[in-house]
Amino acid sequence: MKKLFVAVVLLAGLTGSSAWALFETNKELAKSATVTLDKAVQVAVMAVPGQAVEAELGKDEGRTVYKIEIIDSADKTKKVYVDAQTMETKIGK
Repeated sequence: MKKLFVAVVLLAGLTGSSAWALFETNKELAKSATVTLDKAVQVAVMAVPGQAVEAELGKDEGRTVYKIEIIDSADKTKKVYVDAQTMETKIGK
């Protein structure tokens, strides 16, 4: 429940911040995404338990992905890439 609350708070912060402008300027990327940002954050936090602190939409190896930065329980930052069509995850550094 706490993780869901954190994700909701994160999403609320993103919609009101300058990060939201990133999604508006990448209309083609946003159109190609069938997975929502909130679902991508949920999948990322399940892959790497912790607190999601940043999310952005971009390209990785030719695919549209959400790059979600998470601070894990060891206080280390990890990046999780969630495919915007398939929800396939890849954990980066």
